[in-house]
Amino acid sequence: MTVPAESAEPEVQVVELPTAAGRRRAISAIAIGNLLEWYDFAVYATLASVLGPLFFPSASASASLLASLSVFAVGYVARPVGALVFGRLADHQGRRSGLVVIIVLMGVATLGMGLLPTYAAIGVAAPILLVLLRVAQGLAIGGEFATATTYLVEIAGPRRRGLYGSITYVTAALGFALGLGVVVLLNAVVSPQGVVDGWWRLTFLLSLPLLLIGRYLRRRATESPVFQAMKAEAELVAAAGTAVSTPPSRPIKPMLQVFGIGIAIAVGSYTVLGFVLSYLLVVVKQTPAVAYGSALVATVVGAFFVLAAGHLSDRFGRKPLMIAAAASLAVLAFPGYLLLAAGGFWPALAGQLLLWIPVGIGLGVCPSLFAELFPARNRTTAMAFPHALVTAVFSGTAPLISTLLVTATGSATAPAWYLLAVALVSGAVTFGVRETAWADLRTT
Repeated sequence: MTVPAESAEPEVQVVELPTAAGRRRAISAIAIGNLLEWYDFAVYATLASVLGPLFFPSASASASLLASLSVFAVGYVARPVGALVFGRLADHQGRRSGLVVIIVLMGVATLGMGLLPTYAAIGVAAPILLVLLRVAQGLAIGGEFATATTYLVEIAGPRRRGLYGSITYVTAALGFALGLGVVVLLNAVVSPQGVVDGWWRLTFLLSLPLLLIGRYLRRRATESPVFQAMKAEAELVAAAGTAVSTPPSRPIKPMLQVFGIGIAIAVGSYTVLGFVLSYLLVVVKQTPAVAYGSALVATVVGAFFVLAAGHLSDRFGRKPLMIAAAASLAVLAFPGYLLLAAGGFWPALAGQLLLWIPVGIGLGVCPSLFAELFPARNRTTAMAFPHALVTAVFSGTAPLISTLLVTATGSATAPAWYLLAVALVSGAVTFGVRETAWADLRTT
């Protein structure tokens, strides 16, 4: 009788999750990077009217502001490129390697903006260098979301991936609040002319501690256990000389689903984190104290909505909560804008909180959902590109389209129609997504 040959299949590697202390270090490492990213976003957006004349001098203040905001948009264009570059790095060299490179690039670019000479000092080189720094930031940010999300989800236990994934956007919201708070404090203690004369630089230079701490923590963080198991299995296969069939490397359907679901998330998040401020100041004619104060409080509260949604998705699943996010955005868009348009601190705060409910749910659930749609070997790249692309297309244009709707219709609630439209689109896409909350991260 012939004895069957021993199977050449590689043994499945056991995924050992980090210790509690290791997870805390990992979470801190990710949190610092997201704080740095959104801190810069808030600082640049809030100081755009100051930076415009300094780097793009013009006889028209509006032209200077427009040029400054155009540079802001350049960062969005660079994001899909950064998503491909850093996604590939994370999938081939490790999640931790990608995270270290990203935070260094992001931090150096932000510091460079704080040290950059103005047009009056070096002429046309100033706006050129500013554009290059914004491109560098866009490249880094394009890779940050997917790499950080992949890492967080992969170090979490099976019933905590939603909670861990939500940390990506919790710290993003807190980073925005931090940047906004620093600018508000600066304007409270320094005269407007003092800000123009050079105190604006301090807001960017304050990112140095975040850069140093974040780089230190990310270098000390352990590699994702899922990535380690994947690499170990690949090494066993290579050592055995066994050829294995590989699924298609470009999972088109889930990538399209990430893009479709991301439309409402992109528009909704940049409405509450970007457009609301200018809406309150320009359209509703609120004082800076009302606009900045209400936005600061709403953003901090919204961060807790995000965390709660991530936790609930571990219990009830990703799909039901994402459908709830789309439905509630469609329902609450008009009441939210009606309150914003009413005038006064409390209506402004209430209106923002109404919008933060669906936005918080979406931001809390989408990181783990997006990560779970893809297998480990190309998870970061496959998730990063459609997410960066939908952000570039819809987030960067959300304030512009919302403003155009107000101008074209003369109605202060017109932007709610845009939220309603994107909610319907993303909700329809969500119905076609499979439930992923309890799937095996290595084979999804």
